[in-house]
Formats: sequence, structure tokens, C-alpha cells
Amino acid sequence: MSEYTQSSEATMLRLSRYHCFLGGLLGARPSRPVTSREIAEELGLSEETVRHDLRNVPIEGRPGSGFALEPLYEALQEFLELSAAHPFVIVGNADILRGLAITFPARDFGMRPVAYFSERAEDVGAEIAGVTVEALADASVRVQELGVSLALIACAPDAVDAALDVLAEAGIRGAVMLTPVLRPRHPEGMSVTYFRIPCTLKSLASSDPVAS
Repeated sequence: MSEYTQSSEATMLRLSRYHCFLGGLLGARPSRPVTSREIAEELGLSEETVRHDLRNVPIEGRPGSGFALEPLYEALQEFLELSAAHPFVIVGNADILRGLAITFPARDFGMRPVAYFSERAEDVGAEIAGVTVEALADASVRVQELGVSLALIACAPDAVDAALDVLAEAGIRGAVMLTPVLRPRHPEGMSVTYFRIPCTLKSLASSDPVAS
């Protein structure tokens, strides 16, 4: 996207959150407008921040009336270069993939898993949420066939390096890492966002009244 280099990473992340939030509203109340104040209150941001962010997006709201919901959702989708159900792949064993299908119903957020890859041979051929699990070793060719550029990695820790290497070889340019990894790797040409759940929990422990 041409505007990407002009928008900070933090702004792009917030715009992605707005898109997810609006997608939920579309299913609940498609005909009612949404205001920058409502977005700010729901996402714990200042109204000024939301207004500033939305100035990046080519759409106008009506003072006092807010934004028509669907046009704003579609404008954010175009700005973020997302399709109606943007494709991505997931790496993880069958147990994890089944859990993710429940806890992260991707289609509800404008995303669509098109391939599952497992590091365990016994998982190959299993069907989860309508998608057949394939071998991680086959991901390089398969991802190129699908033309996908995004991945979610939730495999066992000892399979992380193999997953990163095969996905980088396939042309994946962006990945979210759910597996706890203390030494992050960023293969050339790939941006990897790491979510370290144990570290985040530990960082909160000192302020936890139950622990004190």
C-alpha cells in the first residue's frame, strides 16, 4: 500500500483493530452509523487518536452523525489491502489447530485459513474446520501454489526453526508467532511478530494483588 510508509506501525495496528471491531458491528447493527467516540471507548483509546488515525483513510464522516458503517469498513479494508476474507496459513499440530479454530474463528474477523501444516506425521490428512492438515515439509511448495503471504505459527518449540525456514522459502512475508520463543528469529524478507504469553504473564505478576 502506498500509504503504508507514511503511517506508523502503531497506527497500522490500530487501524487493523478498527477493522476487526467494525466487522463485529456489521453483523450486529449494519444500518447504524459509528462514531469515532464509540470506537475510542470500545478499544480504550482517545477520541483524538481515532480521529487522527481515520484521517489516513479516504472516507468522510458527517459531523455529529459519524460514519456509515459498511463504507468505513470497506475503506479500511482497501487501505489495509485486505480481501473480504484475507487468506493465511497456520502451522501447528492437530490439537492446537482444533483449539485455534474455536478460539480464533478467523472468518469472523475478515481472515480465512487456506492451509494447515503440522510438524507431526500422524496429523497429515486430518480435516479441521473444513481444511485438510498437510505436512510441514510440503509447506514450501504448497504456499507458493496458494499465493499466500501471511502465516500464523503455533507449533511445538522444537519445530519453530523448521517452520520459519520453510515459510521463508515459500515467500511468506509476515508471520505471527504464538509459540513461546525467547530468541526471536527474523528470516530475510519476513516480518515476525512474537507473542510471548509466559513473559507477559510474568510482567503482570508483580502488580497482581493475589500474589502479594
